[in-house]
Amino acid sequence: MECLYAKGKWETYDSNFDSVPLSMITLFIVASLEGWPDIMYSTVDATGVERGPKIDASPFHAYFFVIFIFIGSFLFLNLFIGVIFMKFQEAQDEE
Repeated sequence: MECLYAKGKWETYDSNFDSVPLSMITLFIVASLEGWPDIMYSTVDATGVERGPKIDASPFHAYFFVIFIFIGSFLFLNLFIGVIFMKFQEAQDEE
């Protein structure tokens, strides 16, 4: 409400978890390791629905990002690269 009283405009971050499609895009950005610290800091500062951010409001959300990066990036992306490598190897053998 303070934002409306001050004649401000409520804006969200480009990468957020407001809907399922935006969440999937945000998680893909985090898994690709491009700009994940900014997304983590904005998530850690989140307080609630229709409330402004507060510095370090929920520091436990940082654990999610660390775990997701270890599982998502190192396990699933390496598995994806392994499948591509196997298909490339099969294509070379056929040639």
